[in-house]
Amino acid sequence: MGVIEELRDDFRFYRNLKPTQGTLETLTDRCFLVSANYRFGYWACRVRTPAVGKLLRLTYLLSNALISSRNGTNIRSGAVIGRRFEVHTTFGIEIADGVIIGDDCSINGGVCVANRANGRGEGVPRIGNHVTLGLGCKVLGGITIGDNVSVGANAVVLRDVPPDHLAVGVPAQNKPKRTDRDTTVSV
Repeated sequence: MGVIEELRDDFRFYRNLKPTQGTLETLTDRCFLVSANYRFGYWACRVRTPAVGKLLRLTYLLSNALISSRNGTNIRSGAVIGRRFEVHTTFGIEIADGVIIGDDCSINGGVCVANRANGRGEGVPRIGNHVTLGLGCKVLGGITIGDNVSVGANAVVLRDVPPDHLAVGVPAQNKPKRTDRDTTVSV
């Protein structure tokens, strides 16, 4: 999928999230702008034609400075983020180069997804599909978060989280998600 198709897909996704917004309101929505700026940066940093690539990267640097400072985000163009990436609240988001995030993920404000910055080269996180990162959580180091995971607010995730689990606490503890069968009462 090319950058134009990805931007259209993101636009349709954000329009569906907020159906009362018009086209202009969606195009100027902080959450959509953060996502669209990342998509443009990811593409611009991979253009191989020298003159065009330099011009696109310069354009990205300027747009990133404007959008990042306005919204308080730092989503690096070296991250790989899947489709329908929902930026729920923009302020304080940090996603490092090399991070991989799957499809249908949601991220809230104050979230940091990065390496441990301890100089040991421990890698960056890999996040599966359908993952929700709660307000202020930190996901650090070369860990893997499985599909259908919810990370609680202010949790600090330092080890792998299996699919269909919650990660809560400091440091985060993994707890299986409750299913509909767990909540039914037998008579």
